Amino acid sequence: MPETEPLELRGDATGPPLPFGVPIEATEMFIRVIALWRDNRPLVGHDPTFELKSGRDGLLTALDASTGKVEVCQTEGDVAALAEVRRLPADSYLITLSGLEENPGPWHLRITNNDAETLRFACVASYREEETSQPWMALDRATTSQDGLPALHGEDSETAITVRNLGPAPLILHDPPGTRLGSDRSPVVLRRRPASIAPHDTDELVVACGQVPFADRFSHTFDTNDMNRAHTTLLFEVLPRSARHDSPDGEPAYCRACGRCPAYVPPPLAVGGPCETCGHRGAEHFDVPPDHRNV
Repeated sequence: MPETEPLELRGDATGPPLPFGVPIEATEMFIRVIALWRDNRPLVGHDPTFELKSGRDGLLTALDASTGKVEVCQTEGDVAALAEVRRLPADSYLITLSGLEENPGPWHLRITNNDAETLRFACVASYREEETSQPWMALDRATTSQDGLPALHGEDSETAITVRNLGPAPLILHDPPGTRLGSDRSPVVLRRRPASIAPHDTDELVVACGQVPFADRFSHTFDTNDMNRAHTTLLFEVLPRSARHDSPDGEPAYCRACGRCPAYVPPPLAVGGPCETCGHRGAEHFDVPPDHRNV
């Protein structure tokens, strides 16, 4: 099943075989699939075709919402399971395998998009039906640094981060407003967040960044009902406010302490004191190489 990104299929395209595990002791298996179209809008279009294969040399058996139960056979002709698919609201589908024979794997699922629109398919498989009803949290970057991390500048009052629910169940967020992201001393604070996000839908997390004395990177794992930490963990980069400024010649200028700020600027009547721009002592700005980078 796709783990990092949903499977994207153009109209009338067929995807690759997707492997899924079946426990030896399982007598039933469930696969829940959601077809994603546009944000906040299901397509409610043509049903996809699902094909199942049991064993390395097994035959692909097609099923859709109109076929009822079909036999999935291995190469020798033995029935590995009975399969059926049921269409659920909002472009979701539940595939049920019943009467599973012991150890008939490996199993694969293949999907054909029968619609004209490009769709993305997210799938969850389990031998317990309730465990297939899982949300999928996907976090967008509002602004990014060179490395692709969400970049927040000191004293940024508010920054919005888009969050999508790619899964077939509502996404519940538990982090309360006021939570410091990353650690108790983090300059980044969660200001607002939705209580829940429905399948297909998007919303925003709003964060604020306080004063940042030096550049730093950290991660925060949001407290949600999505159990996949790879989905719910976001990496941040925080930069001093001075990271917005460049040197007079147009080249980026860097401080050895924070790696970002321009040349040393003493505050009025305080020669030798902390830099007016970034707050570091003048010594931190000395001996910067000609290319302005502290390497």
